[in-house]
Amino acid sequence: MKKLYVSEATNRKVREFNEAKKRGIHIPYVKSTFMSAGTRSIFFCPVQKRVITFMGQGEKHLYISKLFDSNVVEIKEQYPLDYVLTQEIADTLGVIHPRKHLTGELTVVTTDLLITYRDENGSEYRVAYAFKYSIGGRNQTRTNQKLEIAETYWKRFGVRSEQILRDDVSKDKAHNLINYIDKYDKNICINEINEFVTTLLDDVIKHPSHTLRESLSATSASLHIEPSYSMTLFANAIFKNALPIDLMQEIKLHKPIKLALISKWG
Repeated sequence: MKKLYVSEATNRKVREFNEAKKRGIHIPYVKSTFMSAGTRSIFFCPVQKRVITFMGQGEKHLYISKLFDSNVVEIKEQYPLDYVLTQEIADTLGVIHPRKHLTGELTVVTTDLLITYRDENGSEYRVAYAFKYSIGGRNQTRTNQKLEIAETYWKRFGVRSEQILRDDVSKDKAHNLINYIDKYDKNICINEINEFVTTLLDDVIKHPSHTLRESLSATSASLHIEPSYSMTLFANAIFKNALPIDLMQEIKLHKPIKLALISKWG
């Protein structure tokens, strides 16, 4: 086996990450310089106001599903771990540090998503997420070793680690949010959203067979607003969890919307 070494290219990327971190900017360690039709690995997030890099559609779905949770403060993707510490941890665990097998070049361990949350008391805490499509396969032992390195690393900083499988993330919920993400507007007043939600729900309750398009049209007429703005309010009501809609069901304009907890609005 080739002797482990750290390349200058790796050190340069680490320096760039650390310098950006000092300026309060996150740049993902693993970058994608192309648009992939299969994975859509590059995504501009209007909430965090920067380009987000994903290694696959599953990571993107996990990201968007977490993005609008009310207690989420910030999400950082492809977060690199200090390779000096991960080397030390790998040695302690008695496992081989991630590397390029042919050359022996060290591979920096990264966390898929590092999410900062704020609890009800205002205190912030972080959770490190590792996304995996499945458990099993011939490389599972090696995968487990890499996960253990990362979990041990984050434990030193008091950060909990979680492994998320593809089946744990709702595709329908992710698609619903992605489909409306371009209408995100943080400046919309919550009172305006609440008025919209009340009017929309009145129509849904009185006319349960109305399609979403019909309900939005009726709401626009009632509030004297443009249909396009009604759609914007609808999207932001979802983002702010102000509308009791079942996001696990696909939202279609030509179908009635599925509401959750509808009894509290009756």
